[in-house]
Amino acid sequence: MHVCSRRNLLRIAVATLALAAIPAARAEGIQAPQIEVVQRGELFHLNGAFSIQLSPTLDDALRRGVQLTFVQAVETERTRDWWLAEGLSDLERSVRLSYNALLRQYYVTLNGVSSAHESLSDALYAAGDLRDWAVVNVKQMKKRAEYKIYVRMYLDISQLPKPLQVNALASSGRWQLDSGWLERSFKY
Repeated sequence: MHVCSRRNLLRIAVATLALAAIPAARAEGIQAPQIEVVQRGELFHLNGAFSIQLSPTLDDALRRGVQLTFVQAVETERTRDWWLAEGLSDLERSVRLSYNALLRQYYVTLNGVSSAHESLSDALYAAGDLRDWAVVNVKQMKKRAEYKIYVRMYLDISQLPKPLQVNALASSGRWQLDSGWLERSFKY
């Protein structure tokens, strides 16, 4: 009986240490906790944001002056019962993230407009922002039909300097960030 309680105590101690280590580990990657499709006038817009966490390798490269380019991609289609889905839109936009060591500021550039940020967390939030991105026009749609929208964000490795592209391809875990395709349904 005494041996069983020691085993249980050991199991509890190991489980406690394992749970204590989880908050210390930083989840790297891109997630999208909440993305929604909203109609405003003649256009459907995306609202929400991607949550971006850089790996230590990417964080170090950014602080050393390497510009990171993320791509936000959206595909919209109308589902049909007896035929393949009809594609309505296929959009991409680039978001550039850079760091100026002299000014100690992060810069996010989207559609030619730059914004300066004091902290990396603010810059990553701005880089993942999807607010008011018009993705499909009502004129392309049929009423009372169901639509699906696929959203994705990833780090564009082809925009890295050439020596880092080789390193990124060889060690994919440290350099590649991708949310994967996220699906949302909506009706018009």
